[in-house]
Amino acid sequence: MKSESRVKEIKVQVPEDIYVVLEELAKKEGYLSVPDYVASILVNLARSQRVPPLDELVEKLKTRLERYLQDELNRRISVVEGLRRQVVELYEKLEAVEQRVSALESSLREVEAGRARTVVETRPRKTAIERLKEEKVLFESRLPARVQRDRLFAHFERAGIVVLKLNRERVAVDPDFWQVFKHKLLEEVNSNKEEDVLATLGDKGYELWKALYSDNLLIFDSKTRKWRFLQSTIP
Repeated sequence: MKSESRVKEIKVQVPEDIYVVLEELAKKEGYLSVPDYVASILVNLARSQRVPPLDELVEKLKTRLERYLQDELNRRISVVEGLRRQVVELYEKLEAVEQRVSALESSLREVEAGRARTVVETRPRKTAIERLKEEKVLFESRLPARVQRDRLFAHFERAGIVVLKLNRERVAVDPDFWQVFKHKLLEEVNSNKEEDVLATLGDKGYELWKALYSDNLLIFDSKTRKWRFLQSTIP
C-alpha cells in the first residue's frame, strides 16, 4: 500500500486590489477559490520543469502575478482615462453650446429692441388737439421751450378750443371738459374749502379752478353758497 504524499501549506500575502483580480481570474478559469487557483499555477509550474527551491518558486510566482496584475491594472486605467477624456470633451461641447445660446439670445434681444424702436418711430404723432383731448387742460407755463406759444394758441382758437387768457399765462381747455367743469363748479360745489373743491372737480378741474381763482376770475357767494365768475367774458 502506497503511503499518501504529504501536503505542505504555503501562505502568500498580496495587496487587496491584487487579490480581487486573482478572484476574477480564478472564476474565469473555473476555480472555486483563489487558493485553488494559485495552487494550480504552482503545480503546473513545478511539473513543467525541475522543482526549484521553494523560495525561488514563490519568487517566480510573485513576479508572474505582478506582471499579469500590472497589465490588468494598466488596461483598466486606460479605460478610466478614456472615460475621463470623454467627460472633458462633453463639458467643452456643453460650454460651446451655452456660448452659442447666449449669443443667439443677445442677437434676439437686439432684434426685438430694433423692432420696438421702429414701431415707436413709425407711430404717427398725436396732434396738439388730440393731446389736449386726453389731458383736458393745457397751461402755457408748462409747455416745452421749443413750442411756439402764440402759434399754438392761435391754432387752438381757430379749432374752437376754449382759451382762457389769464394775467400770467394762457390756458387751453377741451370744450367738453370745460362744460362739465362749469356745471360742477357752479351747480355742485357749495363750499369754498379746497378739499371740497378737489373732491368734486378732480385733479384737472382743481388745477383749473385754482388758476381762475388766483387770477380773481372766481368768487364764492357765502349767501347762496355758490361759485360764480366775475367777468362776463368767461365763455
